[in-house]
Amino acid sequence: LEFPVGELKVIPTDGSKVEFHVRVKCRGRSEDRCEELANELVLQSNDKGGTLHLKLEDYPKWHNKGFSVHAELYVPRKLPIEIDMGVGELDMAGIEGDLDVDLGVGDADIRTPRSATSHVTVDTGIGDAEIRGTAGEAQRSGFVGSHASWRSGTGKSSVRLHVGVGDATVRLE
Repeated sequence: LEFPVGELKVIPTDGSKVEFHVRVKCRGRSEDRCEELANELVLQSNDKGGTLHLKLEDYPKWHNKGFSVHAELYVPRKLPIEIDMGVGELDMAGIEGDLDVDLGVGDADIRTPRSATSHVTVDTGIGDAEIRGTAGEAQRSGFVGSHASWRSGTGKSSVRLHVGVGDATVRLE
């Protein structure tokens, strides 16, 4: 998933379908201008070789004050997920497949089952990188940016989270 700006929630399902719901909110804008900006958004989807690619394009670059995108990605819990996100907040819980997440600016909070996870790597350029639920087994380093890793899991999935500027947290539950 390529998601330029906004709030993104990733929600696990027990089904076999992927769903992507997008809501646009406008604060301090006329209803007509908000609808115009929302209609400019384009969701590209492509299914190649069993891999679904989603990309939200044409986010307004200018005169977008008060315009925000809130999205929910519903995905089968055991599928691997790769997210490339520009600016915003990411919230993810209960995914058991491999996770590979890049967030340019913002905060990311990932909660995943410890029993499904083999290792976790969390990095920030500027901000705090943290892995919780490791019973003191995680290694941390860094001053301005930080790095945390944990490799003691018995599960099959790997989690990689990188945030350029902001806070990055993985919670093993």
